[in-house]
Amino acid sequence: MNKKMVSLTFFLLFCIGNMFASNNITFTLDITGINVNDGKIYVKIYSNERDYKKDIPYTSFILESVSKNITHSFDIPEGEYLIALFQDTNNNGVLDTNFLNFPKEPVGLSNYNGGIPGGFNKQKIPINDISNRITINIGKV
Repeated sequence: MNKKMVSLTFFLLFCIGNMFASNNITFTLDITGINVNDGKIYVKIYSNERDYKKDIPYTSFILESVSKNITHSFDIPEGEYLIALFQDTNNNGVLDTNFLNFPKEPVGLSNYNGGIPGGFNKQKIPINDISNRITINIGKV
C-alpha cells in the first residue's frame, strides 16, 4: 500500500468515527446560596420524564460546600435535561422531607421560579452550543 492510500484510509476512519460520536457539550453549572461547610451538594441530572419520576438520573455527582458559590463544568450530550440538587446538611446522603413531602434541606432546581415545581417538562432546560451554562440558587422551600 502506498503512502497516499494509507493516509486516505486513516482519514476515512477518522471521519466515520466522528460521525458516530455523540455531540458532547461542556456545560457549566453555577450554584449560589450555599451554606458553607454545611454538608455536601448532591446534583442529579435527568434526561427524561420517566427517569425523573423513578429517580434514575442520567448522571449525578457530589460537590463539597467549600464556598457560598460554586462553579462546576462537565461534558454531557446535547439535549434537554432537568437538574436537581440539594445540600445534605445532616450528612445522611438523602434529601429529608416533612410529612407533606416538602424538603427540610436546601434545594435547587433548573428553570424554577418559585411555587410548586411543575415536573420534568416544565423544569427541563436545553443544553447545546448556545445554552451551555445555568445558575441555580440553592435554598429552603
